[in-house]
Amino acid sequence: MPGHEMATALLETAKSDLRALRHMLDAESFDDRVFGFHAQQSVEKALKAWLNLLGRSHPFTHDLSLLLYALEK
Repeated sequence: MPGHEMATALLETAKSDLRALRHMLDAESFDDRVFGFHAQQSVEKALKAWLNLLGRSHPFTHDLSLLLYALEK
């Protein structure tokens, strides 16, 4: 899949996680860990999309610091 198509797919799934977060604003209904998971996933997918738009493949990791490091290079 070309970089721009992968980036588009990743951004669509990142938006899905953001939509989920908007419905989790009631702290009594959702555990912080569930909220944090979707927040992390959204950021992770956006960073991977950015890498793909730059013409680089993204590493298979959930570590945001590694993704940020890859963007710095």
